[in-house]
Amino acid sequence: MLWHEKKWPEIENLSKDLPVIIPLAACEQHGHHLPLFVDSIQVTEIAQRVESKLTDQVLLLPTFWLGSSHHHKDFPGTISLRPLLYTQVIQDITRSVLGAGFDRIFFLNGHGGNRVPVADALTDLIAVDDQADAAYLVVANWWEIGRESIRPAKMGFAQPVMAHSCAYETSLMLVLRPDLVDMDQVNEHTPALNNDWFHSEDNTRKRVEVFRRFHRFSASGVLGTPENAHAEAGHTILEGVVDDVVAFLQEFSTWPELPSLKP
Repeated sequence: MLWHEKKWPEIENLSKDLPVIIPLAACEQHGHHLPLFVDSIQVTEIAQRVESKLTDQVLLLPTFWLGSSHHHKDFPGTISLRPLLYTQVIQDITRSVLGAGFDRIFFLNGHGGNRVPVADALTDLIAVDDQADAAYLVVANWWEIGRESIRPAKMGFAQPVMAHSCAYETSLMLVLRPDLVDMDQVNEHTPALNNDWFHSEDNTRKRVEVFRRFHRFSASGVLGTPENAHAEAGHTILEGVVDDVVAFLQEFSTWPELPSLKP
């Protein structure tokens, strides 16, 4: 069911055990070969396909397309909220859904830069709001919840994990909006920083975190190997992630309440 197509009495009368899906995205640079709206296009399609499989079992909000992307601000076209402001917006969205009586909220994230401010927002909210503490507030990046379905070996990728404008994102866009992909503009590159402690393009090899804006790591705005992208991989990614999100939501709707266990 689509939240925004309901009338308010219908929202009021729905079961409050229904999981509410809130897709989070961004409008930011994605290199020379992909459009600014990649994250929004991808997470919206995934969420809509999930809703179509679980029509009467979930409520889907419109994608919140404005993300926390200031680390991309050196590349023209990026539109962003500062991380602190983004946390406040997420908290107000959450309070609005909680205020309507729903207590199972799932943020399906499509932009990696949102992950930390969303976690900060919800961590702070449950600390000060008893209604939020009593609810299930869950967040996952689509490439994390679908990790088992999009292992690189399934796509023939050498790239070990999702990066930015990479083989994964480019393959998915070749399925969703091939008209917006220009493979002739793909620029191969080498990682800007690669040592025993930090790899600028492989999170599995990071032992420390480095805080810099994106232009310090990539001249083109790309990380990973988009030159290896192909539509067949895009279909595998899309189908696998959708199935995994559906499986999660079906189980999520049955999770028991968690009463206070304090003595």
